[in-house]
Amino acid sequence: MNLLTDDFISTTTGKISLKTLLTSSEDHQLQYAFDETQLAMLQMLASLSTVVLKPKLEELKNYLKQGVTEAQYNRALETVDLQWFDEMCFMRSTTDEDNKVFLAPVTKLFSGIECGTAPNALGLFSETTQADVICPDCTHVLNYNLHMNIKGECFGPTGATGIRGGGAISTLIAGQDLKTTILANTIAVDYFNNEREIKSPNNALMWQDPIQGDIYYAHQIGLERGLFALAYHIDFPVLDEPCVCDVCGHEASQSVKEFIRLKYMGSYGSTKKGREGNAKWWPHPYTPSITKEEGEFPVCAQDQNWQSWQNFSAYVLSQETEKSLSTPAFVVRQYRKLAVGGKVNLLIGGNIADQGSITGRVYDLYSMPEHWDNHLERVTKVIDAGLSVKDSLSQALNKMFGTGYDKNFIAGLKNTAMHQYISNAQNIVQQLLLDVDRKEARELRREALEQLKTEAKAIYTELMRKYQSDLPLFKALVKGEKILLSVNKVKT
Repeated sequence: MNLLTDDFISTTTGKISLKTLLTSSEDHQLQYAFDETQLAMLQMLASLSTVVLKPKLEELKNYLKQGVTEAQYNRALETVDLQWFDEMCFMRSTTDEDNKVFLAPVTKLFSGIECGTAPNALGLFSETTQADVICPDCTHVLNYNLHMNIKGECFGPTGATGIRGGGAISTLIAGQDLKTTILANTIAVDYFNNEREIKSPNNALMWQDPIQGDIYYAHQIGLERGLFALAYHIDFPVLDEPCVCDVCGHEASQSVKEFIRLKYMGSYGSTKKGREGNAKWWPHPYTPSITKEEGEFPVCAQDQNWQSWQNFSAYVLSQETEKSLSTPAFVVRQYRKLAVGGKVNLLIGGNIADQGSITGRVYDLYSMPEHWDNHLERVTKVIDAGLSVKDSLSQALNKMFGTGYDKNFIAGLKNTAMHQYISNAQNIVQQLLLDVDRKEARELRREALEQLKTEAKAIYTELMRKYQSDLPLFKALVKGEKILLSVNKVKT
């Protein structure tokens, strides 16, 4: 099986090839059991599309408007050395060194499952039998996900941090159908290279030309090399046993239950050692980043209570503060440059990780109106309103710490209320953003403050009602209520 010519993509109607996906008129739907795998598949397919089409910006614009024909795909395929995309070769490097390799169940490639032995290893669900056998076709997306999206800490000392860094948030353009989505996230080679201002980086795939040295310098890594950058030597022993794949749900004549890995010893700029070695951050196209005094980092989910709306401004426009500069993912900047028009959806996804644990996931879809990119100030107004209310709610709740009660008890009350607000605000913000092309910034800001303050006030009032018979707590909450109400005074 070859990933550029043969059927391996799982859909609701069976398995199809990349060529069929990009050239047919049928509206295919991916079929994978876990949203994490679905997100990784979108990234991997767009990266494979980039390798095949290698479009310039204007060519990509035409593909989005008119589609890709079979003849165009076949001509593009003639420029690709297909051997490197064979199923036994793709994203698999070997080592001649006599090092101990590690054998593990494929379950460990699903980062939401608790199967680690470390005391802090936690997952979103713990039934390992939900994913213990897969078909050979699905090894590729799990392998890609391992290198691009799973934190090395999930594997303890045998884990490695990939080129994107652990726990990075992904930002993708979601089109009207799967084909449009893949094309919208295909990278325009000329635009990417011009933005980097690097004339001749190494573009060879890492299983074709293995990366060397203790530090993996970003300026030496070309687009195709970086899109499929490796952090492990890896292999998947195939068994001649039929199975129903726990990932795609399709029947297969062969199965995979384990994988073998050995981490690379060098460091990318996504790691502390790499930053100290001046490796620099490699600008992964699907990754928003933030630049601080210490270096450039991928945008990651903050903690278990985090929701994507809190950093949404960073996903769509650059933001500068005294201490940092946030930059949207390249693919978002590229889509604005393409100016193809029409409504667009932004897909924000990734894991919420804490050392070796996966404590949550983000998988949010923002429906943006047609001219959203012309009104980015209005987007900022909505997000700022949500953050202003969040800060006021936090300050109001802080009054409880003056009661003299156990600080852990008070912190628990506050955290519960804050999490409820942040979670409920997600839907409010997503709805408000639909109006950024129809309402003025001042009006949007006012509506955002009204709706979000109403939500915060409802949460706060419920807390007051619950503790109205506890005089110290109730008095503290009454004092805090004045702070919450003062959010009205924020200039609009």
